[in-house]
Amino acid sequence: MSAVFVVLLLAPWAVLVVVLAVVIGAARGARPQNTPAATLVAARRHENRTSALALAGGLVVAVLLLMADGAALPGPPGGLTAVSLLGAALVALLVHAVGELTWPRPVGAVRRASLRRRTMRDIGGRRAVLLGGTAALMALAIAIFGLTADATGRAVPHPVTPVAGGGYVTGASGPYPGWAYGLPLLAALAVVLVVCAGVLRLVVRRPAVAGTREEDDLALRRTSARRILGAVQLFVGGTLAAVLLVAAAALGNAGWTPAAWGVGGLGMLVGIASLVVAGTALVPPPGPAPAPMPAGSPA
Repeated sequence: MSAVFVVLLLAPWAVLVVVLAVVIGAARGARPQNTPAATLVAARRHENRTSALALAGGLVVAVLLLMADGAALPGPPGGLTAVSLLGAALVALLVHAVGELTWPRPVGAVRRASLRRRTMRDIGGRRAVLLGGTAALMALAIAIFGLTADATGRAVPHPVTPVAGGGYVTGASGPYPGWAYGLPLLAALAVVLVVCAGVLRLVVRRPAVAGTREEDDLALRRTSARRILGAVQLFVGGTLAAVLLVAAAALGNAGWTPAAWGVGGLGMLVGIASLVVAGTALVPPPGPAPAPMPAGSPA
């Protein structure tokens, strides 16, 4: 194993450490004045910074994992490439988790905050359902590809073609996402979904921002959940789209043309839809404006 290869394997961990350090350092340095306007602005700034670093860190790690893939790793060729986007999703979720645990606290005496409990349904909405549907479709697709792959789990058999004089011709085309690739993908997907649920639970249970109205606090939680789910949708949907497109190419080469067109079209649809969902999550509707200061209150 070359030194360059070792560096590439360690680089994603270094990126994660640096991004987490930036999130923690920025949160410790953010101590807003204890007024509704200042705490709300600081909270929104913290959420924007955390979401940007989570997405950027995830994308950088995905690129590094793609660069580190090689024959020196155990498993089938391209195995690390197959799970690279799910690894990026885990990095983004870890950054969001640290962001939830380092929410800025105002200086001075803490003002009253709402104690109303929220639920996953309150903050997740349709995006959580969409992510669940994408994950279920990915599991179903991997199961179908696993059952239709050849004995190696890495290729799809060609149709059996009779030849003149007796006998037949067949073969196999790959790479194909059979069990050799599918089982690691399913394991990584399960980890991503469990960690995502844990991070969303942190959003639900985090203390309300001091001095803010209930609608402001709920808007902040929904923004956090929207961006968490958007990032995970991007990486999970991107993985599913890649799996479907790779399978479509193998099916086409093997002579299963109608199946190749159907699978490839579904892959394009999933990829585009995931990009749109992630894009709309980055720019959510503006939350409620801070409550006006009472007349005669000091600025």
